[in-house]
Amino acid sequence: MMAAYKVQRIGLGNVSSYLIHRPGEAILVDCGNGGSEQKILKTLSKLKLEPAMLRLLVLTHSHFDHAGSAARLKEITGCKVMVHRREAERLSRGYSPIPPGTRWKAKVLVALGRVFMRRLMNFDGAEPDLLVDDDFELDTFGFPGRVIPAPGHTFGSMIVLMEDGQLIGGDTVFGLEKKQHFPPFAEDLPALVATWGKIRQLPVKVLHPAHGRSFTFESFLEEYDGAMKKYG
Repeated sequence: MMAAYKVQRIGLGNVSSYLIHRPGEAILVDCGNGGSEQKILKTLSKLKLEPAMLRLLVLTHSHFDHAGSAARLKEITGCKVMVHRREAERLSRGYSPIPPGTRWKAKVLVALGRVFMRRLMNFDGAEPDLLVDDDFELDTFGFPGRVIPAPGHTFGSMIVLMEDGQLIGGDTVFGLEKKQHFPPFAEDLPALVATWGKIRQLPVKVLHPAHGRSFTFESFLEEYDGAMKKYG
């Protein structure tokens, strides 16, 4: 039987990463913008974890605010880097485009961003070690959970579901106060709708988004039907 583990949020400015850990080993889901490695390493130190105890970095997708410090973390800790196969080239290149907006405010932001923010989308590229096509069981790295492809926000987005019902959702779900859980940006909107349908069928108890606060599965379900009607 596997030893108990904890899931800890690491706030990295406007985005969060999540450390799945127990004494002697850890997995990190997403790593924030470039330069975030220092706060991540400090968090490991506070938990009495050496850098080399970070065994795996799972990237939910290859946007700059999720993968920006992947190269440095890999260099410092020696961790394996996992990404969906469809994100691999973007991660290696260090550039991933802004997805289209799903609602009008986001569409305006995307239009402005493509003109004025292109440089911000660049980051230090990292070479992936593990490419995912289907579900990946994390017991290979000593933790009871799985990585699940969740296309929509990007073509190769992924989520992580732990055995106790904690779901780490990247940008597949949002937790911003008084705003929708449905993402404001989607590279493939029909796929995102299908992914939400998949999440609805999973044994989830709480969802941890990359942006905003964690929320209950009940809160997800409260929005589900309306989101499917609007976007499906």
